[in-house]
Amino acid sequence: MNTSFSLKVLVVTTSFPRWQEDGHGVFVWELCHALKQQGAEVTVIAMHAPGAKRQEVWEGITIYRPLYWISENDEILRREGGGIPTAWQRYPLKARLQVLTLFTVYVWFALRLVSKYHCDLIHAHWTLPALAAYPAARKAKLPLVVTVQGSDILTFARGGLIRTITGWTLRHADHVVSLSAKLQQEVRALEVPLDRTSVIPNGVNTSRFTPGRQREPLILFVGSLIERKGVRFLIEAFRQISNTLPDFKLVLIGEGPQEQMLRAQVSSAGLSERVHFLGQQPRAEVTRWMQRARLLVLPSLEEGMGVAVVEALACGTPVVASAVDGIVDVVTPEVGLLVPPADAASLAEGIVQVLSNLSAWEKMSARARERAIEIYDWQRVALQYLQRFNLLKRDASRPSSKNAS
Repeated sequence: MNTSFSLKVLVVTTSFPRWQEDGHGVFVWELCHALKQQGAEVTVIAMHAPGAKRQEVWEGITIYRPLYWISENDEILRREGGGIPTAWQRYPLKARLQVLTLFTVYVWFALRLVSKYHCDLIHAHWTLPALAAYPAARKAKLPLVVTVQGSDILTFARGGLIRTITGWTLRHADHVVSLSAKLQQEVRALEVPLDRTSVIPNGVNTSRFTPGRQREPLILFVGSLIERKGVRFLIEAFRQISNTLPDFKLVLIGEGPQEQMLRAQVSSAGLSERVHFLGQQPRAEVTRWMQRARLLVLPSLEEGMGVAVVEALACGTPVVASAVDGIVDVVTPEVGLLVPPADAASLAEGIVQVLSNLSAWEKMSARARERAIEIYDWQRVALQYLQRFNLLKRDASRPSSKNAS
């Protein structure tokens, strides 16, 4: 059933694939694509990166990636895994200057495109794009929906001026979507009224991510090699169980500033032959590794939800992950195991527990696939968004209290 009523949506985001088969921000693309399949018209403003096209069309969706620095080779906000949060820490002055120029470019493009495409609604992912889209939304009198993804709330908005700006932005949005109940609580702590919040998870393409035919003794991690992903605890856990699971190898997919440190950790543990760093991989390769692996591990210290988790579930791959934030909404005892964060011993114990019982593993694998289809399929997720979008579109009179700071 088509519920979009020719809805025209402008999506503004700082994370989006740089080219097809790129895994960066693929969840934003998948949602845009699902909305398009449901009948909505979608236009995207995304952050440029060296080598990416400034404008192109993917399956009927026009994507704009405006330059935000003098030379694209000097753009640093997506230079390494972890995006803006990582650049913010590694390049204190230059990253702040480039965030400012990025913000300015986004403001201008949003003002221009809402008029060009006669948009009905603006959907921003993360709070920086939301703030940049606010002038266009108010000038054109359009609803502004913000999806908070995790780092914008859990990392950036801990205190000080950024928390103040984040709170102001979310209170001035028409609706705020959180990926998990934990994120919704964080949004509510910024004094956003409950009736203008909802929980809608990220999804997974259950046609692309499907169970494989044959499993191998592989433990898999997919994500940025940054501190908050907790990869060092996974390597230590793998060291602890290396004798218990002698046939297993650990495969790390992703890039980031901690790679050299993690490689040194692997080397000092004598695990160089059993731990493989594959770097950033195309989406098709990620799918194949998830289909081959016996287990996905996500040892995050904080996590808005964990896209890799739902991708693994769709492949019928059980998960061991940290009991933090949005992960606890996704990983139930039927599909995996939750362990305390930053605890290598508990992580090791959990990995062994799941992998040492074949019968229990098979039940987890079957239920994982079922759970992905029942809850996280992108078409289901897109319909939840469209229902919210159309309610906002029809609401001609918005409460004046919404604009209270």
